[in-house]
Amino acid sequence: MVSPYLQRMNAIRPIVILLVCLLMGTSGHAQKILQVEKAGSLKTWRFQVGDELTFSDVGAPDQFYTREIVNLFPEVGLIQLPDAAVHIDSVAVIVFTGSNGWAKGLGASILTFTGVWTLYSLLDSAINSRAPAPFQYYVGGGGLLSGSALRWGVPETRKTMGKRYRLRLLDLTFYPAASEQPR
Repeated sequence: MVSPYLQRMNAIRPIVILLVCLLMGTSGHAQKILQVEKAGSLKTWRFQVGDELTFSDVGAPDQFYTREIVNLFPEVGLIQLPDAAVHIDSVAVIVFTGSNGWAKGLGASILTFTGVWTLYSLLDSAINSRAPAPFQYYVGGGGLLSGSALRWGVPETRKTMGKRYRLRLLDLTFYPAASEQPR
């Protein structure tokens, strides 16, 4: 005998499958993509219209700009920004903002631990009327140094365009076939 729970699940299964298929159709819409590719690898990083792009120009590789991508023109290799248009050949370096998020989070956790450790060490010294042990200074100082180094010392990932990395503009728009267009 089949339980009533399994009977209900078997009745709902086709509806769930239909909903998943309908939702997959809307998430697979066509788009234009700016892609950073690594030579000899399948590793890619993608930027779409509406994403923020931090980059430097070939003329001034130390000056970085952060702008939102308004539109992409793969036919001519242009990236349209709110105040200008940039050709993909003139981009020297792309910075991946937020790529050091793991270091910032870990550094903040270590600094929080250091603060709590120091507070408990001071409370222990005050309550028990004794001097702190040397290892308490080592743990506090080491935590402060390592947390600060992680939080403010790990830079964001930068990819320099050249032999190893390149930019490509892809148009993944589904155009109707030439025979299906109205005349």
